[in-house]
Amino acid sequence: MVLKDKKSGFVLSLFAVGILTLLLVMPVDAQASVDVFTVGLWHLDEIVPNGYQEITPDATGVNNGIVGVDTSNMVVEGKFGKALYFDGNNFVYVPIAFLVGFPPSPQPIYIPISPNLDIQEEIKIEAWINVQGYTDATYNNIVVKCTRDDVDWQSITRLVGLAVRSGVNEDGVEVPAGTLSGFVTTDSGGFNEIITTASVITLNDWTHVTFERRADGLHLYVNGYDQAVRAIHGIRNPQGSIRNGTEVYFGHDSKVIIDEVKISNLDPETDVNEAAIDIGPNLMIVVIVVSAIFAVAWLLRRAIQMMVFRSKP
Repeated sequence: MVLKDKKSGFVLSLFAVGILTLLLVMPVDAQASVDVFTVGLWHLDEIVPNGYQEITPDATGVNNGIVGVDTSNMVVEGKFGKALYFDGNNFVYVPIAFLVGFPPSPQPIYIPISPNLDIQEEIKIEAWINVQGYTDATYNNIVVKCTRDDVDWQSITRLVGLAVRSGVNEDGVEVPAGTLSGFVTTDSGGFNEIITTASVITLNDWTHVTFERRADGLHLYVNGYDQAVRAIHGIRNPQGSIRNGTEVYFGHDSKVIIDEVKISNLDPETDVNEAAIDIGPNLMIVVIVVSAIFAVAWLLRRAIQMMVFRSKP
């Protein structure tokens, strides 16, 4: 009778461990509240501590944004609830790949963190913005994906994004302040930028802005309406795949309130390898799951050994 009670307790323990393991290894539906095309959705309505960092969460649970510089006055009233205010110095940083700086190597070495942000073909970037003024930077960035070929921050190259032009001329093309800009850098087509043919951004007013790179070319939308545009660098329908990056920034070099940033992959079937390697911020979960599997395997082995030992006459 005593042996039976011990066996029952042991079986219940194994059952509990099995349930725990199922919960740990069960795939998490990180994008349950968004469509299948969404790779990142940032409501920007809060800043929360996360270890030694402060983050603004990604609703998909994959690409949380790290908030840089002074965050004390960033959370303000937004278009929908709260939003983040950028004063030209602060920003949100979302890592895509970690650039290894040591030991030195002839070619850059990258460790993928969130490669689902490296959309190759058709991308959509959208946000609600309330521009408060302009900085002296040519591009007052809303969302921009960049890459670095060196650990030096000055080596950053813009790859794809959405910005408001400030009226500062640095590229030989006159672009009025308030003009919307969208751009991509492809592996075979170089840097390509389109701008709206007129200044479309009104200060201190909420505006929904969108940039799309589709099979038929580059598009800019304001409050849902496709805008008349012209290419000032490259062409409107560049060929090739969008270059991979190392990070995404929100609000860099801008005086703007930003709400509801969303990045979508309009052609996810072309990026078949993303799901297989995108462990990014969930690396700790992967470690825990693997550890749990080994722990359960060890417990099962011990259980079998004990049951065999106790069943001997």
